[in-house]
Amino acid sequence: MSPEAQLTIAGNFIALAGLHHLAVVVILVLFWIRRRSMERPVAVYMAVAFLTTTVALASHPSTRVVAALPAGLTALWCLEVFHPRNVLSLRRTPRLRIWLMGVATAFALAYPGYSGELPSFIFSPLGVTLPPTLLLALALLNATAPRTNRLLHWSLTGVGFAVGIAGLFMEGWIYVPLVATSVYAVPLLLGKAVLREDPGEIDATSVRAVHERIHKRRVLMSRSRRSPVRRLDIHKRRK
Repeated sequence: MSPEAQLTIAGNFIALAGLHHLAVVVILVLFWIRRRSMERPVAVYMAVAFLTTTVALASHPSTRVVAALPAGLTALWCLEVFHPRNVLSLRRTPRLRIWLMGVATAFALAYPGYSGELPSFIFSPLGVTLPPTLLLALALLNATAPRTNRLLHWSLTGVGFAVGIAGLFMEGWIYVPLVATSVYAVPLLLGKAVLREDPGEIDATSVRAVHERIHKRRVLMSRSRRSPVRRLDIHKRRK
């Protein structure tokens, strides 16, 4: 993808980019409030984001072939809408990975160089061009790995790496976060993700242990308070 074509597309669809930023803010707020059962709403948004990216790229003659990439990713996200396989939970994600993917998300939301005189954190080409849209999706799945849709995650990783490497030769450093995030996804998908212990499981174990100790103590105390049972000798009483 030529930088000139992407600049033209970003300028033509800058209002759409602003709507995508608003949608992402709403999704993040809902995710923070609910924290669970967000798999389908997030999948719906990502499907829409890659669909609008497909439409935007198909509008320019030099990027119509490239539009096939977000079109395929749109189909995969649509499958995720109807049959969710992602588990979007950060309970067991190491804090370092959360911070790294948070930085990648912030870079995607403030993707520089494509908003003209408007602020990039509101009008960067999210949902319009491939790099920021890929970066956002990869950061999300990397943060929640290994409980992700592997086909979708691998596809995002492959496309992100290919687009990132091509962009490095054409535009330079701006594609470094996409390449780094794509490379970061590989060990996660190969099952080498380091996870924290689930706080819920730790709390449940500790509560269960305290309950068992209290129960044992009550049993011992109740046994010690019982009076000894006197046996009656029936034969002696008859005599």
